[in-house]
Amino acid sequence: MSRRGSKVFDSYRSCLDWLFTRRRFVMKPGLERVQFLLETVGNPHKCFRIVQVAGTNGKGSTSTMIASILVEHGLRTGLFTSPHVVDFTERFVVGDSRVAPDRIVSIIELLKPGADKIEATFFEIATAAATVLFAEENVDVAVVEVGMGGAMDATSALDSALSVITSVAVDHTDILGNTVTEIASKKAGIIRTGGVVVSGATGSALGVVRDVAATRGARSVSVAEDAKIDRVSIISTGSIFDLSYDEAVYEGLSISLLGRHQVANAACAAVVAHELSREGMLDLSEPSLRRGFAEAGCVGRMQILDRRPTVVADVAHNPDAASVLAAAVREVFEYDSVIVVLGVMADKDLEGIMSAISEVAELVILTRPSSVRAADPAELAKIAEKHRLEYEIVDSPGAAVARALSLAREADLVLITGSHYTVGDAMISLGIGDSL
Repeated sequence: MSRRGSKVFDSYRSCLDWLFTRRRFVMKPGLERVQFLLETVGNPHKCFRIVQVAGTNGKGSTSTMIASILVEHGLRTGLFTSPHVVDFTERFVVGDSRVAPDRIVSIIELLKPGADKIEATFFEIATAAATVLFAEENVDVAVVEVGMGGAMDATSALDSALSVITSVAVDHTDILGNTVTEIASKKAGIIRTGGVVVSGATGSALGVVRDVAATRGARSVSVAEDAKIDRVSIISTGSIFDLSYDEAVYEGLSISLLGRHQVANAACAAVVAHELSREGMLDLSEPSLRRGFAEAGCVGRMQILDRRPTVVADVAHNPDAASVLAAAVREVFEYDSVIVVLGVMADKDLEGIMSAISEVAELVILTRPSSVRAADPAELAKIAEKHRLEYEIVDSPGAAVARALSLAREADLVLITGSHYTVGDAMISLGIGDSL
């Protein structure tokens, strides 16, 4: 590992200001820049094993559950996820603790000279920073969530011991393609030659994953076909279900993450634990598996922020995720009516998201989160009118939430969704989570 460089930033805020300017560098093909960054600090990613997690939806929750299971098995575990909801430090976890802001400043200062030299992107720097942190913390294994795509994602510069692909749906069409099969092909780029891939994909996406695995001599495991989920009970505090995989049968597994879709993500995490055990990376224990599920929590995933009225935040940002969210709201909660606070990025399928939200919304309060990519609420209003949805336009997510709360009765539900930015801005306005 390289030594710390001279002090460059006078605060965490100034460090983030510099880092966020790197977003002006668009995603570039190739792994050369992140590999260069890693070399400048002594290739820290070679100090630990890596589980890489790709997918369209569910990869953040699945990554969190995998990491929690590993922690409960006594492994020193790192977790790198993206994007964050409220604060940048959410992306970096060791054990059950987020990294301290001053630690991030120190690591970014170490990487800055190399990053400036090659015009590294925001995500390339964040990925390299995670590897520095995990090496310094002597982790045994790191669970690393892919940012976007697969083979050309910065995280693919880290040689994984096991690949995971969660559900695949249409999103980021400008980069990944317009069909599920095209997108699955990009996601399957993380599969390593001679490795193992655990896939939560179904249908044509699963077929693509299997084909890519076969061409690379990798062993492919399908959660949908090789594992069996039984007796699912969905309640307002989580889910209880039975799971069978290989020769193991688990009765009454319990997770605190809300929604039926999280049961599928949990099954994927359990299968990953079995495969890591098969690969000799942990000594699988049923009590540790159960504790891992019980302890796992994920910011902004059907997170209950308040009661009376019930306030729920979820980062669903594409039609598939929004449809799953709508179904979960109907199944998990009891309410008189739903008021939705919605802010979406302009490059998303606005029509598809609005169509899904219309399944539960009585009123939609349209807003613009703090991102230059945010969709104009006036454009969202045109789509709301098309779906005959009652709507209002409020400038900011914080003000939109305040308006929703002023209208909601105790038995109503306020749902904040559409983007990580929308949820983050709303949580900050409510004083929930850390922010600067």
